[in-house]
Amino acid sequence: MGRAYRIALICGACPLTFGVAIFLLWLLTRWQWLMTAGVYTICGGLVAIVAGVVALAFFYEAASQTPTISRRRLCLSVAVCASLFLSNFLVAGGIIAAVIAIETCYTVVVHNSSTERLEDVRVFGGGCDEWLGAIPPGGTARASFWVQHDGVLRFRARSAAKTYSETIGYVTNGMGGHTIVTVNREGTVSIIHRDSTE
Repeated sequence: MGRAYRIALICGACPLTFGVAIFLLWLLTRWQWLMTAGVYTICGGLVAIVAGVVALAFFYEAASQTPTISRRRLCLSVAVCASLFLSNFLVAGGIIAAVIAIETCYTVVVHNSSTERLEDVRVFGGGCDEWLGAIPPGGTARASFWVQHDGVLRFRARSAAKTYSETIGYVTNGMGGHTIVTVNREGTVSIIHRDSTE
């Protein structure tokens, strides 16, 4: 009887622990294979929860026929284990929502490698308009946003000597990205598109 309850607890705790650990490791490393590991963890977690429910039902059936276990204690034990099962679904849903939000976020980093201060720095397009303000020489500014619709993303800024207007690229709703825009010392602009896993 006690073994059945321990099995139920393990079936609830293992997928929760593994799922959270994989998510935290993915946040730190962005290794793509962890996405696959996460999917397998969800599938394995569903199997574990079903096994846990069976073990919990067996425990309840056996414990309810044991006079030494009070009804209150039995109900509390079942409630604790059932809450553990439920928390798996809540945490999994939260992790999935967080991963989607992170993966669909577009980030633009602007480096000012010139000798002049950049004013009115903007990144706009795709239904977004991010104003980065002023960036001093050697400074960096970052904008993160979610593309609202398909379109061309542009960078615009001005200095005392020049106005900059460059096309970053075509962006698509629901797709994230990471772009580095550098205003160079000679007045040119270089644009580098990085993989989001880098």
